[in-house]
Amino acid sequence: MTADLASGLRFAAQPVVSVFVPGVPARVPEFADGDVVPVAVQAYSLERDDRYACVTEYDVVFDELPPLLHRYLTHCLRVACAAGETVVWLGFEGSFHFDQLLTEANAPQVYGVCAPGGEPVVTPDLRTLATPQWRLLVAAHRGLLGGGSWSGR
Repeated sequence: MTADLASGLRFAAQPVVSVFVPGVPARVPEFADGDVVPVAVQAYSLERDDRYACVTEYDVVFDELPPLLHRYLTHCLRVACAAGETVVWLGFEGSFHFDQLLTEANAPQVYGVCAPGGEPVVTPDLRTLATPQWRLLVAAHRGLLGGGSWSGR
């Protein structure tokens, strides 16, 4: 994993991994993985003004990012996908907007995705985020969100 992705995970100088899960998961994902234990996990409910859409954002906070970052990010996607039983993604701070959930335009702000029954996919570096292949991969996961109220936006 190149250092440039790690540099994008710093918010206010503290490393933060933001995991997005549509709806409210039945249980909080277990973000600890062996010796890798976050300093804190903060949950935020992101809601629109209508009653149909909610996304839970988990900010997984560290003093130092895990040395095997790609492996840890894969773990985050796997446990969040299992807890939410839906498509989940990793996004940079400030990337969330209901009208841009997993769109091609928003793909450069999404650095990992996972769908139920699938394997997590994490970008190897920031350059990959600008490729047509990455935009298509992210948009394909949007199509897997199902019939939620955001599917036609």
